[in-house]
Formats: sequence, structure tokens, C-alpha cells
Amino acid sequence: MVTRMFNHFLFALLAGFSQLLVHGQDQSGFISLDCGLPANSSYTEPITGINYISDATFIDTGVSMSKSPVYKTNSLEQEYYYVRSFPQETRNCYTISLTSGTRYLIRGSFLYANYDAKSKPPGFDLYIDANKWDSVTLLDESTFIHAELIHVPKLDHIDFCLVNTGHGVPFISALELRPLKNDTHVTLSGSLSTFVRLDFGTLTNQTYR
Repeated sequence: MVTRMFNHFLFALLAGFSQLLVHGQDQSGFISLDCGLPANSSYTEPITGINYISDATFIDTGVSMSKSPVYKTNSLEQEYYYVRSFPQETRNCYTISLTSGTRYLIRGSFLYANYDAKSKPPGFDLYIDANKWDSVTLLDESTFIHAELIHVPKLDHIDFCLVNTGHGVPFISALELRPLKNDTHVTLSGSLSTFVRLDFGTLTNQTYR
């Protein structure tokens, strides 16, 4: 399993999403979904400067759940306040329009934070279209998990799917996509999944996504 787990307190120190300094930069082409955020809602996350919108128009299933106020601290980015949970159906998919042939960095973020008050972190699978991408296994309530993939869609959309494997109800905190230059991480075939992302030497007052 290539997904890596990051402790909540280390998360702010690690390199962010696509090595782009977002504050003051053009976010055209970015898709930043706060999963579970009420429909028609949007905001700019003050820590990163990223503009988030609700995921409600990208999926027809799942329920919005809010995290316990205990977890809603100033150090927690706002996109982790809600989750979209999938207690029904085995497979639940986001359909996202993209530009075929363009290279994208796709990132799913997961923070359980006992949103369902059951204290049972789940495990489930992730798929891109019909292909299994990764497995998510959450070992405790406060650990972040991020799954990242560099992918070139052959069609003008992708289906990002969460699949129930019998180890608890799937959920997702945030789903983000970033277009990349087509000469970034070129492969002969297939997609690339992140092994680990580290940033050494960044100033503590700089945030990268």
C-alpha cells in the first residue's frame, strides 16, 4: 500500500500538494472539493489560500457529516471540518470533468476524527474509473492519510470511487486535482502513485500546496 499516514501535528510541516505556493498565485484549472461541505458553499482556506467549494454537485450519494468541535482548532485546515460518508451502496463515485490528455495530480485526503461517534476508523479501497488505485486504512482517530496519483485521463472525465470492503464505512475529507505540465513525471504507460512527499528547508511561515 503506497498511501502514507501523517500525524496531525507533523502535517503542517510537510510539503503541500503540488509544490506550488498558492498564496497570490493563479488557481485556474484547480479543482478543490471540500467533501461534505453544505451545497452551494465555498471559502478560501486562510492557512493555504486555496479556494474550496462543496462537492455536492460532483456526486449524488453519501451524507454530509460534521467533525466534533474538539477537532475544529485553529491549526486544522477548514477542509477537514466535514466529511462525506457513504453508509449505503458498495461503490460510490465522484464524476469530475477534466481535459483528456492532460496530466493531473489527484489527491484524496482523509481524517476520521471520530465523525460518526463510533471510534472505529474504517478501511476501504479507492478506484479511478474501473482500476483500483489504493487502499486506505485508518489506524486511529487523529491521523491524516493522503492518497496521491499522477494520472492522464483518456476521456473528458474521470470517476473517483470509494469502495466498501467490509471494514467500515468509506468517507472522504477533501478531493483535489491540479493540472500539471505534460513533461512532469512522464511514464511510458499507466499512472504514478506518490510514495512519500517531504520538504526540507522550507521556512515555517510558508505554505505549499
